[in-house]
Amino acid sequence: MRVAWLSPLPPATSGIADYSAELLPAIAERVTVDAVAPAHRGERPNVPAGVGFVTPQAFDRAAPSYDAVFHHLGNNPHHEFVYRAALRHPGIAVFHDFVLHHLIDWMAFGDRRVDAGLYRTIAEEEEGDLGLRLSSLRCKMVATDFEKFLFPLNRRVAQAAHAIVVHNQDAHDRMEGIAPGVPVTVIPHNAGRPPREVDGVTRAEARRLLGLPTHAFLVGHFGYITRPKQPAAVIGGFRRLADTRSDALLLMVGADNTGGGLSRLVARHGLTDRVRVAGFVDLALFYLYLRAVDAVVNLRYPTAGESSGTAARALAEGRATVVTNLGSFAEIPEGAALKIEIDADLAEGVGERLVRLAEDPAFRAGVEERARAYSRTTLSPERCRDLYVAAAEREAAAVSPSGA
Repeated sequence: MRVAWLSPLPPATSGIADYSAELLPAIAERVTVDAVAPAHRGERPNVPAGVGFVTPQAFDRAAPSYDAVFHHLGNNPHHEFVYRAALRHPGIAVFHDFVLHHLIDWMAFGDRRVDAGLYRTIAEEEEGDLGLRLSSLRCKMVATDFEKFLFPLNRRVAQAAHAIVVHNQDAHDRMEGIAPGVPVTVIPHNAGRPPREVDGVTRAEARRLLGLPTHAFLVGHFGYITRPKQPAAVIGGFRRLADTRSDALLLMVGADNTGGGLSRLVARHGLTDRVRVAGFVDLALFYLYLRAVDAVVNLRYPTAGESSGTAARALAEGRATVVTNLGSFAEIPEGAALKIEIDADLAEGVGERLVRLAEDPAFRAGVEERARAYSRTTLSPERCRDLYVAAAEREAAAVSPSGA
């Protein structure tokens, strides 16, 4: 069986690029697979060993020759080529985000482009008169980011697909309403595997390599820093821990997309010396930070229907993780993560949980072991690989003459 896998790959700065780079070698153990990805700033994608490589232009010509095609869709701008290919050559649409509005907005208005017609066409096609009003507000620069979560703009790709893959049950249920009649499969966001550079690196060794204090209580926040990840609650909650632990530090590992909001929050809480912002890092450095910390905070509201790859990695590493009890996070078993209701005081909830984790090592150890167990049974790369292969086999059977 011959499979095409459309996704950005490193060095593109996309979590899905790392996800694909990690999973593709496992896929290649079962089927013949070609990665389809564009160059990144003129640099050829880093294609894993054992995986073929096809440019998006060559894929357009070769698409009919594949038994199954996976289109990995997300809101990062690097996924524009996937979105367009999914409409030209429908196959299995993998929605890493249920919502695609952010991508559509970037396609119309990002990178100094102004294509109001594209935005209006998609909005009207998907939302009718309401979409026309939405596009009018957007073109007048009145609409806010919140509308992106209310109007997912995912219908044209979902309804064109032969089959759909999502990473959590919440997205599955919502997708069935968007594309009735298109089969939807849940394949959990696998936890991935740490790169070889960090093999055998302990918590103490990670701290030494990063120049972090050996005995401090370290809290990590991983991934892009955006408003839906509730940085005010993260900083405010850490403030409560910092009041009780003079050695506590917060590590913000990911690109800051708050437009200066994060630095203002840190200064307002008087935490300039207690918060370290690492910015975007490669996967090896990401894992060093993850192994260095004692706890992780990963909040979402509103949610785009995503499953957090950073949360999956944290759980697999056995890190006690504080999450909002919403969407995919609500599906984590009780005790494997510490959950906060979104209508509660999020900062207070983060603070309470961090203080308990810091003050009760036995409690923290229990959370860590349950996180590892959940990862081993549900988020293993092998299990997710087999689910992808099964989806490809169903697609091949459906489109082949013998499977008709």
